[in-house]
Amino acid sequence: MQVILPPRMGFCFGVKRALKLIADEAKKVGEIYTLGDLIHNPQVVEELKKEGIKSVADLSQVKKGTIVIRAHGIDPSLKEKAVKKGLKVLDATCPYVLRVQKIAKLMSQESYEVIVVGVVSHPEVIGVTAGINKGKVYVIGSPEEAKKLPFIKKMGVIVQTTENLDNFRNIVKDLVEKSEECRVFNTICEVIKQRQKDAKNLAKKVEAMIVVGGHNSSNTYQLFKLCQNIGVKTYFIEKEGNLVEKEYKNLNKVGIIGGTSTPKETLERVKKKLLSID
Repeated sequence: MQVILPPRMGFCFGVKRALKLIADEAKKVGEIYTLGDLIHNPQVVEELKKEGIKSVADLSQVKKGTIVIRAHGIDPSLKEKAVKKGLKVLDATCPYVLRVQKIAKLMSQESYEVIVVGVVSHPEVIGVTAGINKGKVYVIGSPEEAKKLPFIKKMGVIVQTTENLDNFRNIVKDLVEKSEECRVFNTICEVIKQRQKDAKNLAKKVEAMIVVGGHNSSNTYQLFKLCQNIGVKTYFIEKEGNLVEKEYKNLNKVGIIGGTSTPKETLERVKKKLLSID
């Protein structure tokens, strides 16, 4: 069996930055908590837990110490509450996510109704929409939802940093017909765009694709859907232990790709296990 890895693997800048911030903080004395999972990778979150860094769902669970804001960002009001509570706040929000928050807020202040293309329940989108304190905001995830929007005179469009570029492109086509003035900001992370390009290129060369990463990771899920849409047999796993060996026994060429919160080492372990299949 030939197993092919993409040219780019491992953590993106935002994930590396978040992990470094928390590692530096861990060298100091005191309790450390993350408000929500720091990144969407169960194995990494588990490693942090072993180091004494706990993930909490609510500020009420933290009495003292340092609260770390996850890479996806949070509702800005929660940061204010943490400060008032006397907690030390370490903001690990990805700079690219902060840019989306800034653009969304600016658009609302300039009387644009804001359209966020993304997943309404995703932490990043929740944080972005919570920071818009003026005017209307809509969250849509498909061209079908775009067509259902009312006519909006001034429309400001942003997109979740981990969204599928093709999906965003298709949605924008419909949005321009829904407005007199439509400002579009392509805020998809450049690393995400490149990872999607790598997935497309690889999926066209193999019999099957294995997408590796947390099942709660939006960008990893987008890679999974992208490969499926190309028509190649696609598997979505979190780690090498999830491989079902019999499914790969008769394959000659398999591609592996991981999300931006998937460690490079995890992909290499998946490759090693595949190559060991008789």
